Amino acid sequence: MLKPDKQFIRFAAMSFGCGAVMLASCEKTSSTPQSQEVSWVSTSVDQLDEKAAAQLALAIQARNEMESTLKSNLLASIKADGPHGAVGVCSVIAPKIATELSEKHGVTIGRTSFKLRNQTNTPPAWMKSIVDTKQAESAYFINADGTLAVTYPINIAPPCMLCHGDKNIISANVRSSIAENYPADQATGFALGDLRGWFWVEVPVQ
Repeated sequence: MLKPDKQFIRFAAMSFGCGAVMLASCEKTSSTPQSQEVSWVSTSVDQLDEKAAAQLALAIQARNEMESTLKSNLLASIKADGPHGAVGVCSVIAPKIATELSEKHGVTIGRTSFKLRNQTNTPPAWMKSIVDTKQAESAYFINADGTLAVTYPINIAPPCMLCHGDKNIISANVRSSIAENYPADQATGFALGDLRGWFWVEVPVQ
């Protein structure tokens, strides 16, 4: 197997925070973390060995596919049905995408936040410090069994404001759709550029 280019992986990993812009409106996922009650150690890209660098490359691929697939579905729904249609996409299609990508790549992938839209989308145990401090940079963890875990921040972009902005600005149709799909929603009141939450990926030893 070809050795991954660690310098490329380092560059790609550091640039992810800028790419997640449309996905704040869809947090629903049926995936569950592979490892909850385990020992995780914080690490960095520079400290990853060859095996972990390959795991990181897989995490990057899965995360990129999740972002692009969700974004295309959201944009199509907004174009066809207006902003309220995107909420429906998230409640039905987003969980399927997460499950399909987890199975395809042999990873576990999801999204979470400090202000949840879907209350079942709580963060995995190893993310507690990230959520508590609202860390705006990617974070990396290694488990004793060799599993690599990675977070990628999601920031609020203009389209996200349609569903996550000030309640007084969100349209009545969108508010109604949110209430129907997410009755315990907390995820409004954000401003442009705010940290919305994170993608997270767990990659077992390949």
